[in-house]
Amino acid sequence: MNAKVNIVTKQYDENGKLDIIKLNTTADVYYKNNDIYVVYKEEEEGNKTTSTIKISENEVSIKRFGNTNSNMSFKKDNIDEIKYRTPQGLFIIETKTTKLKIDKNEEKCIKLDIDYDIKIMDLFKGKNKINILVEIKE
Repeated sequence: MNAKVNIVTKQYDENGKLDIIKLNTTADVYYKNNDIYVVYKEEEEGNKTTSTIKISENEVSIKRFGNTNSNMSFKKDNIDEIKYRTPQGLFIIETKTTKLKIDKNEEKCIKLDIDYDIKIMDLFKGKNKINILVEIKE
């Protein structure tokens, strides 16, 4: 199935400075073993990345493959360590999910709200909020 995907990521550094990243794209949606998969492609500065959002009952994971590779998993109160490979090298990222809301109540619409603390080695510490809206087309 095809879908429209709207992703808004708000990043707050440890000083409270806000950076907002928005993505509007199309995606393919698959259902398998009670999970929902949302697959979309991005291109930034000529580099292509394929992202897969896996939506389970109490967990959301976001995998990225391409110029940057990562696998982030979000489960309430869970601390996760991620290896994030970029052209500049490998970064170790630690996340702690503070909020996870999965709303699949509306027909043909999925809403995800994810809040998490993030630490990227000794380079960055902050809080991120991701809001994802998936609108499934007929």
